[in-house]
Amino acid sequence: MPDSPPSTSPAPRIAETAAGKILAGLLALFYIFLATTAAGGEWHTLFLPACFLAAALLLFCFCILRGYKIPSPGLPGWLALGLGGGYFLVRAWFSPWFYYESVADLGLIATAIVMFAAGTYAGAGNGEKSILPVLAAALGLLNALLWGYQNITGTEASWFRPDYSLFGTEIRNIGLFGYKNFSAHFLSVTGFFLCAYSMASARKWGIRLFTGLALILVSFTCGSRSAFPNALAGVTLCFFIYTSSVFRNNRKFYTASILFIILLFLGTSYAVLDLSRGAGRLTALLDTFSFGNRLDLSKLAWALADQAPLFGHGSRMYTNLSTEFFSGANLPNFAHHEYAQAACDYGYAGLGLMLALLALFLISGLRSVLKLSGEHQRPNPLGPAAFCVLCIAAFHAYGEFIWHNPALLGASALCGGITCTAPLSRVKASRRVGRWLQATAALLMAILALCYAFLAFPVWKNSLQAVPASSSNRLPMLEAAASCSLDPDLVRRNILHAAGSSPPPSPARLKVLEHQEEKAERLSPGNHGLTAAKSLLYILQGRLTEAEQLLRPYVESPGRFDDRMFSWTTIYNNMLYSWSTAIAAQSPGRALSMAMTAQRLMSAQTDRWLYYGALDPEVRKKHYSRLNELKMLIMMLQARRTTPDPSWRK
Repeated sequence: MPDSPPSTSPAPRIAETAAGKILAGLLALFYIFLATTAAGGEWHTLFLPACFLAAALLLFCFCILRGYKIPSPGLPGWLALGLGGGYFLVRAWFSPWFYYESVADLGLIATAIVMFAAGTYAGAGNGEKSILPVLAAALGLLNALLWGYQNITGTEASWFRPDYSLFGTEIRNIGLFGYKNFSAHFLSVTGFFLCAYSMASARKWGIRLFTGLALILVSFTCGSRSAFPNALAGVTLCFFIYTSSVFRNNRKFYTASILFIILLFLGTSYAVLDLSRGAGRLTALLDTFSFGNRLDLSKLAWALADQAPLFGHGSRMYTNLSTEFFSGANLPNFAHHEYAQAACDYGYAGLGLMLALLALFLISGLRSVLKLSGEHQRPNPLGPAAFCVLCIAAFHAYGEFIWHNPALLGASALCGGITCTAPLSRVKASRRVGRWLQATAALLMAILALCYAFLAFPVWKNSLQAVPASSSNRLPMLEAAASCSLDPDLVRRNILHAAGSSPPPSPARLKVLEHQEEKAERLSPGNHGLTAAKSLLYILQGRLTEAEQLLRPYVESPGRFDDRMFSWTTIYNNMLYSWSTAIAAQSPGRALSMAMTAQRLMSAQTDRWLYYGALDPEVRKKHYSRLNELKMLIMMLQARRTTPDPSWRK
């Protein structure tokens, strides 16, 4: 008889291969560096994460070419990747303004897509041998230990964030994230992820549970107002998960738990919406929790969204637009309300898509919790844990910009992916069309990650040496980083430090800085911070007429521009004082008019001091000294019977 043809062995699942294990390790390293070196969200800190991300995506493409079985993300996953990822990625790519702000948002969206896909693969298994609880515990403990070390020793700069040397940030007790609310949120969600994972597992008591409880307790030491509401939501959800797992088929208890959570959710939603709109009797009561000026920030975001309701103003345009319209006492960097900022930047179409996807993930996560009450095989415990994290994040997003931080956004996206596949009884392998769609998307994302690495490398290289903001070694680092990147914030800071250096910059150096500012302004048109820097360059070059015309709109519009941000009024006053003393002999009338204008503005500053750093005694001393010098100049000119001549304003 002829020999039978050899049977071909079926292709292995990607999780069972060595390449798949390496892929999981690369993604873990990507997130570790995302949380430790890029937690501030600046685009140029993404060099190391971008390198690991590109390597992981290229390895993923190799796995598909090898024919390994790739789990399908399911219908919810395909909807999220196709509609959500597609809309936000395209919208950020074609943002009308602010090149570097679009780059920053592209990094956030790419991170969310990759972490979401990783979550769908993690949810496709049984979850018992997942590395995610270990990763969450390790990063949560690292954040807690660093936070404790900084509190005990008073260390001002994080070991993991050398870029603070470029940006001049010296904040104490910052943990991994440079912001107490972010560190507290990360501690909360990692702690409750571990607790919920334990509640949904067969072994409910163990090291994971106690590690999670420890991280939650540490979150209360961060001085963040988010710790308590996060804990309130997390404890309720973990109680719900526990009862679902223990009281199987006890429908009355189960129904009561669901009704309790629905009531809590609706009550909290009403309270937050009432507070965000600033209407109703709950405002005074909830002000006890001190949302503070976040109300004004979110109101402005909704108002700006109404100006471009369909597709929004563009990536991160709230940051620039709010500078013009916000007149409160806080620095308007973000709306501190992710839903309001999504409406402003991406329109109500983007907000509606975000809310629809979030509802889809929460419903899918709830299905994982409901499966715990069944008599059949225990489902993937990652599903209830991810549901818990998503609920906390969705609630916290009302009062903080947590999804503009790549590590926190990545954690939410990972949990969103888990909720899509964890409740499925059987996860199918992707078909050929799905495999090639994923391979094509992964290849494009790898190219984007490599572009990020290429863009970020020069700035990252110049930020390796961590030095205090006051150090003289900082200026060469800042100059090299600004010249190679043209990041508007770095260019602005470079000009400010050059203007305040001793000896003052040479005329040739000023021309170089002006050329650098013009190139940065072409990449980020309408950037008000660059306008302030340009006015300083004009003043240093003696081009006082041009500087005055550039600064006048920022000074003559009371309430239009918050002077804390770039201290336009202080620059304008100093410029008028120098100008008036220089021409007092030749044009006394014009000098008197300038001096009287500067005196009026400086007196108003004394009454309502908005310049950032005004509490510094030295700053106050210089201010009053300059004001007295102006008064003496005015008295001297008036004694000569000089008539004010406002022709300098024409």
